[in-house]
Amino acid sequence: MIALDVKTSCGGRNASAGTLEDRGNETFARIEETIAYMHQHLDRPLQVATLAAKANFSPSHFFVLFKRRIGAAPIDYFTRMRMQRASRLLCETSLSVKEIAGKLGYDDPFYFSRVFKSINHLAPSDYRAARRNNPGRAAETGENRGDFCEAESRNARRAQFV
Repeated sequence: MIALDVKTSCGGRNASAGTLEDRGNETFARIEETIAYMHQHLDRPLQVATLAAKANFSPSHFFVLFKRRIGAAPIDYFTRMRMQRASRLLCETSLSVKEIAGKLGYDDPFYFSRVFKSINHLAPSDYRAARRNNPGRAAETGENRGDFCEAESRNARRAQFV
């Protein structure tokens, strides 16, 4: 453990200076709190400024810290979270693409479809059809049941965003 021993002009120890490890843990905790906030607000668009304020960082500093810690920009990460939820809804419900877009805070279902396709390489309706009509794919993932959407849902819950 490396300790910072910052001296003030009076020769005393600066009370606000902790160890680098403490600062790193605090920063990590604040980033984790913003990720939890993202999970709770998948139904609406978020801005970096809002997330930065939650973590008590400037937007630019938050962006750098988040990307360094998580490996993706905050909004890219959030978009992937929303599309992961959309994937589960497509597999687990009979909601229309328009309804799913609305549940995730997208006013324009066509824009939602473009974002979904950019991440999953399939349009939402094609994704649903492929997942429901492809029991052979479930066997490839080690699932016995043939219900790929259920396997996909379990895998999505375990997935890490990078």
